Amino acid sequence: MNNKIINKVISLIVAFITAIGLFAGVVNAQADSKTTTEVKKYPLSLDMDIVLKSGDGYIHPGAKNQVAKNIENMWENLPITVEDENGNKIDVKKELQSNFQRFVGNFAIGQKLTITIDTNSILDGYNLSYNADHEYISQASGYSKFTVKYHLDKDNDPMVVRISFGKMNVKFDPKGGNIGSESGTIIKTVKKDNTVDFPANPTKKDLEFGGWYTELPDIEAYRQRNIVGKRYYWDNNSLFSDCNRDWQTYNDTTLDPLYDGVFLLRAQWNARYTFNANGGTFSDGTAKKSEAVQQGKNINILPAPTREDYQFLNWADAAGNTYNPGDTYTLNANTVFTAEWKQIRNTVTFKNGDKTQTVKVETGKAIDTDALTGQSMPKNPTKDGYTFKEWNTSSDGKGKAFTGTTTVDSDLTVYAIFTKNTGSDDGGDNDDNNDSGSVEPDSSDNPELNVGGGSVNNNRTLDGAANGSADGAANGAAANGSSNGLANRSGSAKSRTAGTRSSGVLPNSGADASGVTLASFVSIVFGLFVASCAVINLNSAKHLR
Repeated sequence: MNNKIINKVISLIVAFITAIGLFAGVVNAQADSKTTTEVKKYPLSLDMDIVLKSGDGYIHPGAKNQVAKNIENMWENLPITVEDENGNKIDVKKELQSNFQRFVGNFAIGQKLTITIDTNSILDGYNLSYNADHEYISQASGYSKFTVKYHLDKDNDPMVVRISFGKMNVKFDPKGGNIGSESGTIIKTVKKDNTVDFPANPTKKDLEFGGWYTELPDIEAYRQRNIVGKRYYWDNNSLFSDCNRDWQTYNDTTLDPLYDGVFLLRAQWNARYTFNANGGTFSDGTAKKSEAVQQGKNINILPAPTREDYQFLNWADAAGNTYNPGDTYTLNANTVFTAEWKQIRNTVTFKNGDKTQTVKVETGKAIDTDALTGQSMPKNPTKDGYTFKEWNTSSDGKGKAFTGTTTVDSDLTVYAIFTKNTGSDDGGDNDDNNDSGSVEPDSSDNPELNVGGGSVNNNRTLDGAANGSADGAANGAAANGSSNGLANRSGSAKSRTAGTRSSGVLPNSGADASGVTLASFVSIVFGLFVASCAVINLNSAKHLR
């Protein structure tokens, strides 16, 4: 029986080994098949074009010694890397073939390759450029890094990527402004990294610099796209090359000819408008509106602001010219528009000592006769020992008297004037002293004159609860625990009466409290001891059993 089992096991092992062998044979056969159908690869080379003089055309050396030695050395030793889709990098050999090309490696059709050029090794005065042969570029990062897809040319010859080295200048026209101490144009050369060192911002009287621009001219191609006059703005981050700038119609060609190696940038001048509400406010609560726009543009005069007690008349510029809201204005220079107002209401301030009251009145009219409602002369004030005489434009009573029929043409302040009563010793000797008077002395209008139910007597002392009497809350006895004793909690309404709390609950003195604490502690320890003994006895009993 055991021999039969052993034989079956051996048979299974042999069958398993045989299956593995067959599987390995199939895998090897597939590998051989793949080897025979490997993707075909083709060589890739780099070639160069170069401009010898700005504005000239490009030349294409076909062998060594056809250009200056410094140009040949630059091309031969220029660091260039090529990276495929899988991140494999190739440092292109610094070696020129007989046709002046540099060999990169072999690649399959359709393979994407990223080419990076170290611009630091380019000759001074030169920059990278593109030309018609670069139509195979599918993605670019500036000029020094771009992606190509490998393909054969129209004659089925291997791919050659051409790298161009150009020369180009940028001309800056300040359009009547000054660049530092210079008033004319400035020319800068495009650098190795295709950037330009921009000059300092120009300045011009009564205008603000708005940037360097190009403006698309009025030609058919731009008319069809409705972009005539569109401006592009350029700065230190902009990149320049001849084929992408000087060979393109960014400006009117009568101002900026094509293919001359010079790219024109002009200064834009902006004019700033400012609307000053001049004491008023706009609908958003601001008092001033300001913005710079392109010089020569039309703006609309802003809506009128508002101002309490004033009527808006118009906007006026520094020359005195006036404008109405909604008018169109051509902004050729920085301009400030100021709101002009007509005061239609004035304020009369009535002063009686340190007390004041204000009343509105229509400009050119009197308080009693204008059309304003709720605005009337105040009641005549009073003063102990004095009789109110009048309101006067001077605090010493030597100005003009003011009444409800006085015409008001501007804001003003008037003062209460009193005459001392005969036989009165109160109030001092100055008849015009009005410090202690009041405009409305009755208690209903001025609660401070009737404090705590007391009254003011002729000796200017306050009777009643405010007086320092023996039964008042302000009595010093209440603060020191006297028989009235408002500060004594044991005798107050908030303190508990005798007998409401059991004297046996908690001891009051420190000694009694300490005794209770000690007794509690001893009780706890004793309880723990008894419990421990009980456990020991229980264990002993179990052991005896």
